Amino acid sequence: MSRARALAVVVALLLVGAGCSADRPSAAPSASVSTSPGAPAGAAGSPGAQGSPGVTETGPAAGNAKEVCAAALAAGGKGVTTFLVELSKMAEAAGKGDGKGEYEARQKAEAALATWANSVKEQAAKATDARLRTVLTEIGDEVGTMRADIGSVDSAKLDQLQQRLDTLCAA
Repeated sequence: MSRARALAVVVALLLVGAGCSADRPSAAPSASVSTSPGAPAGAAGSPGAQGSPGVTETGPAAGNAKEVCAAALAAGGKGVTTFLVELSKMAEAAGKGDGKGEYEARQKAEAALATWANSVKEQAAKATDARLRTVLTEIGDEVGTMRADIGSVDSAKLDQLQQRLDTLCAA
C-alpha cells in the first residue's frame, strides 16, 4: 500500500473515532461494557474492551461529566486535527525527498499527540465520575503510545474507547 493511501486510511479511521456522541447511538451494543465482580481486569462484555472490574458503562456519567466531556471532546478534536495535518505534511515532505520538512512535521505531529494525551488526562483528573475518569485515562494512555507513524495507531482500540466515552458523555 502506498504511503499516501495508508495515510488516507488512518485519516478516515481517526475521523470516525473522533466523532462526537451525537454521531453514534448511545444504545449500540458495542458501546456497553459490563464486567462482573472478581473478573480479571480487562474482562468485559465485548471483545477487547478494557473495563475495570465491577464497572458497567450503560448510561451517561454523573457529577461534572458535562463539563469534563466537553473539554475532553474539544481536546480530542483539536488533537486529531493537528495530528492529521502534520501527518499529511510529513508524508508530502517525504514524497518530495524533503528530509528537513519531514522531520519538522514529525516533531509537530508527536507534539500534538503529547498535548492531546495530556489534555485528556487532565480532564480525567477533574472527572468526579469514576467510569469517566477511567475511560479518559485509558484514552490518554493510548494516545500517549501513538507516534507520528501510521503503524502506531490502533484504530480498533481508539474506536472502542471512543464508544465508551460516547456512552458516558451522552446528554
